Amino acid sequence: MAAKNMKSKEKEALVEIELFRDNKDYKDNVFVAVNGESCVIQRGKKVKIKKKFADVLENSMRQDIKTARLMDNKSSEFFAEAEARKI
Repeated sequence: MAAKNMKSKEKEALVEIELFRDNKDYKDNVFVAVNGESCVIQRGKKVKIKKKFADVLENSMRQDIKTARLMDNKSSEFFAEAEARKI
């Protein structure tokens, strides 16, 4: 029980983050929800949020990177196959 309680406290601790901001694709605030609790994170400013929300953002970023790599690989395979078939 003590280990579970410690993990729960760690997830509630505040961490500082700053989300990238530009004036095009990355200008809007970011909504994050964990188990029914949510927050909106402003881009381009250092803000403190609960670690559980930062973890969700980090996992999402990792998944985006994996997806981009997979798309690049599949695209390369497609073009190599098209070239081999002369289409």
